[in-house]
Amino acid sequence: MKIAILAHYPTWALEGREGYRPDPQRHPAPWVRNLAQAVAALGTVEVHVVTQTDEIQRDMETVAEGVHLHFVACPARWRATTLFFFDCRRLHQALGRIQPDIVHSHGTEDAYALAGLTSSLPCVITMQGMLFKIAQHVRPPLFSRPRLIRFIERWCLRHARHIIAKSDYVVESMREIATPATLHRVPNALNPVFFETAAAPEPDRLLFVGIIETRKGLVHLVDALARLVKMRPTVKLAIVGVPGRGSDAYDAAVRQSVIRQGLETHVEYLGFRRPDAVAREMARASVVVVPSLEEMFCNVAAEAMAVGRPVVATRTGSLPQLVADGETGLLVPVANSGALAAAIDRLLSDESLRVKLGAAARVRALGRWEPRLVARQTMAVYETVLKL
Repeated sequence: MKIAILAHYPTWALEGREGYRPDPQRHPAPWVRNLAQAVAALGTVEVHVVTQTDEIQRDMETVAEGVHLHFVACPARWRATTLFFFDCRRLHQALGRIQPDIVHSHGTEDAYALAGLTSSLPCVITMQGMLFKIAQHVRPPLFSRPRLIRFIERWCLRHARHIIAKSDYVVESMREIATPATLHRVPNALNPVFFETAAAPEPDRLLFVGIIETRKGLVHLVDALARLVKMRPTVKLAIVGVPGRGSDAYDAAVRQSVIRQGLETHVEYLGFRRPDAVAREMARASVVVVPSLEEMFCNVAAEAMAVGRPVVATRTGSLPQLVADGETGLLVPVANSGALAAAIDRLLSDESLRVKLGAAARVRALGRWEPRLVARQTMAVYETVLKL
C-alpha cells in the first residue's frame, strides 16, 4: 500500500539546503510527523508526505526516518482568496507523481482537506482545529481569512466520506455538521521521546507549551501566576512557544501583562523548542499548565502525561477526556485565573499528590497515545476506506 499524507509538516529535514529559510511561526504539526514515522515503521506501507511551505523558493524532496517528504513551494499570502485553487492544483500534481492508493488529509485550516477531497482518490480527513468551534470562543473579523476558511471547512465536512476524530469531543462536534461521513475514532500519536524522558522535577517550576495565541489562554495563566507569587514567592513559569502567524499582538499583550504585574523575574521565555527539548522541559517542571479556551486534542497535555507530569487544564473541549480530574491532573473552569492559581498551588504544596497523579498520567498515556498503537489503528482505517 502507498499512502500520501497531505498536511503541515516540520521542515527541519531541509536544514542546510540552499533556498530554505525556516520560519518559527509556521506551525510544524509534530503529530503528523509522529504518525507518518510510526506508520512507516510498521514496514508494510510506503509513506509519502506532501506539505506546502513558503520557507522554500522551489520544490524540494528528501527521505527522513523512512518517510518520503515532498515540500511544495507556495506563496505566503492570498492563497485562501482563490479558494485554494492554485494550492489544489499544486497538491494534485504532487499526487499525480506519487500515485498513492489513499490520501490522508490533515486539517481544514489550509488547502489539504480540500485538495484530498477533490483529488478523485480514496480520501480520509483528520480534523485538526475545528474552526466552527474555535469561532465560538474567538470570533474572527467579518472580512478575514478565518471567515473564508470556515466557508471552505463547511464544504469539506459536507463532502467528506471518512473523518478521523481525535477525541469524543470531535466525534460529538462532527455530528453537528459532517452528517454524510463515517467517523473513525483515532487519537494523535506522540513522539517516543516523551515516553523515554525522565528527570527529577524542579520545585515550584511551572511550564506552558504551545503557540502563543488567544485560544491558548496564556494571559489567564499570567494572571494566575500573579496570584501564586503572593503565596509562593519562589514560583516560576517557563514558556515554550512563539506567536503563531497573525498573533504578534496577543504575544505583546501577554508580555505587557507580565511587566505590568511585576512578574519579569518569575517568567522565562524559552521560544521555539523541538520535541526532545520540550520533553526535557516537561521533565524539569513540577506542573504543566494548559489554560486553553478550546482544544480538540491537546498534544501538550498528552505529552506531559507521557513524561509523568500532572497537568492542570481547563475544562473545555477534549481536555476532560484526556485529563481525568483528580486522577491524572486537575481541571478548572475556563478563563478563571483564581481557580487556575488554586489548582496549581494545591499540586505544588502536595508532593505525594503530584507523584501519584503523574504516575497515573503516564500509565494512561502509554495505553492511548503510544505511536505504534496509533499507527495500527490508523492502518485499520485505511483498510476500511479502501474496501468500500
